[in-house]
Amino acid sequence: MRRPVAPRPVPCLLVLLLLGACTGLTAGPEVSAVTPVPASRDSAWVRAKRALTAEVFTLDVQDSVAGRITAMRYPSATAKVGTVAACRVRLALTLEGTREGSQVASASRWIAPESMAAKPELCEQDRRETLDRILLVVAPAPVVNQ
Repeated sequence: MRRPVAPRPVPCLLVLLLLGACTGLTAGPEVSAVTPVPASRDSAWVRAKRALTAEVFTLDVQDSVAGRITAMRYPSATAKVGTVAACRVRLALTLEGTREGSQVASASRWIAPESMAAKPELCEQDRRETLDRILLVVAPAPVVNQ
C-alpha cells in the first residue's frame, strides 16, 4: 500500500536567503517621500504615466482606481557593469487626492549587480536624479512672474 509522503516544509528564511544568493543582485535602501501636486488626482495620474514612459520604465501594476503604479527601469543589454547604466530603479507610486489637489507618495530603491555593491553612490545618485525628473513632470515647480 502506498502512502502519500508530504515534502518537509522549508523555512521561509532559508528560501529567501537562497533566492537572494542566486540572483547576483544587490539592492539599496527603500526611500519614501510624499509630494503635493497642485492638480487633480486624474491629472497627476496622467502626468505620472507620461513621466515613467519618458524614463523608459516597464509598468508592472497600473491601478487607476486605487491610484497605484509600480514600475521598474531595467538596464539595456549593452550596459557595462560598474557604470550607472547597469543600475535598475524600482518605483512604487500611490496617488491620492481630489479635484482641487492631490499628492504622490513614492517608494523607490536601486538594484544593481553584486559587483557594484562597493560603490552604492553611483546607483543612489541615478535613483535620486530619475525620481527628481519624474516628480518634476508630475508636480512642476510654480512659475514665478517677475
